[in-house]
Amino acid sequence: MRPVAWLLCGLVGFISVPQVQAWEEQDRGAYNNKMALLSVLLEGAQDRAGGSDGDLQTLCLLMSIGNDVTQRYVDLNPEDEQMEHRLMAMRNDLTVCLALLYNPTAASRF
Repeated sequence: MRPVAWLLCGLVGFISVPQVQAWEEQDRGAYNNKMALLSVLLEGAQDRAGGSDGDLQTLCLLMSIGNDVTQRYVDLNPEDEQMEHRLMAMRNDLTVCLALLYNPTAASRF
């Protein structure tokens, strides 16, 4: 019975490898889909942050999620310099958002 279990484990390992390779080839598409959804949410959050609500918390949260998604993509695709530059810009934007969230008078510095 044990040899059958080992064979099944080996079979599962071989079956899952092509799926992993397929995922790596589609990283950019998955990233683009996630960021498209986040951009819609971010647009709404920007409107609320600039309006009478002043909801900077939601805006900063969504920016943080965008940073995490981009960081994951860059980790999987370190050769993509364009995304590395985008990540740096996104981090700067998040830093400004957090500074405004925790110190509203800092707006004059930016």
